[in-house]
Amino acid sequence: MIKNATPLLLAISLFWLLVGCRPSASPQTTAGEPAFELSADILGRMHAVSLDEGGRATAAVALASPDGAVILSIDRGTRLLDKDGSALSFIRLKIEQEVLPLAANAHVMGEVYSLEPRDAAFNAPLKLTLGYDPQEIPGGVREDDVYIAPYDEGTGWGGYTYKRVEADKDRVATLIERPARYAVLAPVTPPSSKPAKKVLPSTPLGQALASGRPTLVEFGSSTCVPCKQMKPILEELTREYEGELNVVIIEVYEQMELTRHYRIMAIPTQIVFDSSGQEVKRHTGFWSKEEIIAQLKKMGVE
Repeated sequence: MIKNATPLLLAISLFWLLVGCRPSASPQTTAGEPAFELSADILGRMHAVSLDEGGRATAAVALASPDGAVILSIDRGTRLLDKDGSALSFIRLKIEQEVLPLAANAHVMGEVYSLEPRDAAFNAPLKLTLGYDPQEIPGGVREDDVYIAPYDEGTGWGGYTYKRVEADKDRVATLIERPARYAVLAPVTPPSSKPAKKVLPSTPLGQALASGRPTLVEFGSSTCVPCKQMKPILEELTREYEGELNVVIIEVYEQMELTRHYRIMAIPTQIVFDSSGQEVKRHTGFWSKEEIIAQLKKMGVE
């Protein structure tokens, strides 16, 4: 019999007890495993995008608007970060409310969309798909010629490096590398090769300004929503002030030379001239009939 067996057994039992109670290593997050959730608001429709600890999308996603006409696609592994370099917590695509300047030699089709936050960063391009109305394409322009372009303060409308037009679905896609404002554009039919004429005397506006009566002119487009809202107001003013006021409507995409001459940066733009042809008032956007009449009264037009 082994002497002092009890102390030995106690020592062995204590050893195994300590080994069994040793804390195990803390679990590690597997690469690609969701760690954060990004909230995406696409024109009011909410989506959830899973990101790993590095801010990378754990799966490819296509985030669509309620009507499916606008889609923001993110590839698996794309890193989405905020200004501090942390995983992005939200992203939003909304309709831009600010009236932007016209694009040079191009027609903005439909809405302008703003992708936010502006200080977000991607390590790979996102795919933006926008629907369009083919009836807005200028005459002589092919549907395959439409494209998506960004707008930035200071530089204006940019170009594109990639596009894919799906004419059967009336939509076009591009790759975007940063948050900005985006819209579908169509090139305007190239102007005639004939020499440009002097702007005023040969145009309806030039004749109106030489008539000796005050003139109200609107620079707009038949596809512009606020321009359409202005049309019945201008027609009423034409009837009510017949013989006292000239009312002229200029289609900006048909009369680009005249549009540039008056430095029109957004549509609709209304300009009021006095009886001597001098500009006295300029207004951008929808202008109510009451406000126009108040301006005319200031000029003595009753």
